[in-house]
Amino acid sequence: MSNHKGINPQRGYSGIGGESFKRFALDGTGEDYVDVKEHFDQGPRDDPSFPNQWPPETVSNKLIGFRSFMESYFDTAFALSHQLLSILEMALQVDSGTLTSRCSRNHNELRLNHYPPTTIEEIRNGRVRRTGAHTDYGVLTLLFQDGNGGLEVQDRSVPTPDVNFMPVSADDPYALVVNVADTLQRWTNDVLPAGLHQVTVSSKKRHETEGLLPERFSVAYFMKSDREQSVGSLSDFVSEKRPAAYEHLLAIDYHKQRHAVL
Repeated sequence: MSNHKGINPQRGYSGIGGESFKRFALDGTGEDYVDVKEHFDQGPRDDPSFPNQWPPETVSNKLIGFRSFMESYFDTAFALSHQLLSILEMALQVDSGTLTSRCSRNHNELRLNHYPPTTIEEIRNGRVRRTGAHTDYGVLTLLFQDGNGGLEVQDRSVPTPDVNFMPVSADDPYALVVNVADTLQRWTNDVLPAGLHQVTVSSKKRHETEGLLPERFSVAYFMKSDREQSVGSLSDFVSEKRPAAYEHLLAIDYHKQRHAVL
């Protein structure tokens, strides 16, 4: 059930080092590092183009009911993501369906992340990251995380080109983190910028220079555009004062472009 690394949507298990954001060079450091995490990815249950890969469910591996639970969670997250996108349509004062109709075919993805224990020293000296700085390339990301922390988002109050990050609270395990991703930025012609984020040393250990970071878990649901939709700037957000910043490109081609550098 190992994911076949390449440009296609990920399905199944990816080990440590299977994904790296160092080539995006978005954290301002220019350092070469390894992303120390492993993850399991799934898509919708009825995707003939990129079918899911499931582990065997046995008493010994304690995975009985895993597939049915994950598919149920996927469906719940799909409904919630559409509700949130509908709310954004109202906030942006565009017609109902302007955004949601472009995500109707459920080409979304669900990921279970595991970050193994890592020393603070390894992160401080730049050899490893838990997850390097990046933006997601879908529409919205819905994230649950455990209480160990480490997720940070860009502090946009700091003028560019400097890149500063601020921690996202992990005190409430029932808090849902919602992040704008690249496709929504492109559709809205930069009205809603994608959230640059990373996973590093938690705020509780920010001033420590040595020691062990405990393992960390998170669950990320990536709402994505239908694959045949364009991810270019939508006419609703284009004007003489704000010309289109993004040309037409099919969502699946954009996905493959981004995935090719991981």
